[in-house]
Amino acid sequence: MLNRTRPTYDVRVVAVTPLTSALTRITFTGPTLSDLPIEHPTQWVKLAIPEGHSRAYTIRHHRPADREVDIDLVLHDNGPLARWAAVARPGDRAQLAGPRGRRPSFEGAEHVLLAADESALPAALTIVEDLPPGIPVSLFVEIGDPGNGLPLPARPGLTGHWLVRRPEQTKGSLLADTLLATDIPAGTAAWLAGEAHAVAVVRRHLLTDWSLPRERVHSKGYWKHGESDHKG
Repeated sequence: MLNRTRPTYDVRVVAVTPLTSALTRITFTGPTLSDLPIEHPTQWVKLAIPEGHSRAYTIRHHRPADREVDIDLVLHDNGPLARWAAVARPGDRAQLAGPRGRRPSFEGAEHVLLAADESALPAALTIVEDLPPGIPVSLFVEIGDPGNGLPLPARPGLTGHWLVRRPEQTKGSLLADTLLATDIPAGTAAWLAGEAHAVAVVRRHLLTDWSLPRERVHSKGYWKHGESDHKG
């Protein structure tokens, strides 16, 4: 199912847990998952299904002792992985390859800005859970329905903003417009992920209008309007 140039792990589904109408958590187990080297937030693997399709997903949780991982998948489109996740059941087989992904650095930041849509929410939450205490964190998440927000970690200094997109709004536009109108505190480091155009607009705004150093702005286009297999 996957290119063998990366470490691969044969897995099966052990649990399917709906989180919201747009997001479902699939728990996988495999005999070698204890060896999966998850070392920092936002690391991702390629998930491949028997039908021959694969996509990149963040590892939401890794429990090496139990040989388990959780991956949260968005159900908002008609892609092959979304269709598979919508009907996945315990016992279904798949394969993981990786992990990949660099650690975003927030060293020395006086404030952390996280901006995401539904596709990037799992990765954003891994950052929230990893940041040292005492750093103020502002989390902006664009969602398609008021019920698609998730409970946030109990973390001092965390402020969550759930931005509910109207049906007529283009995905990503509400997140971009909100950040363009938001004051950015001095000493901010930012992490942005989601629809590629929206991420690029916010990145440019932070670099030019707020003069954040490039090394303080981490950005990733997870998907792009009109592209079925965007390579961010």
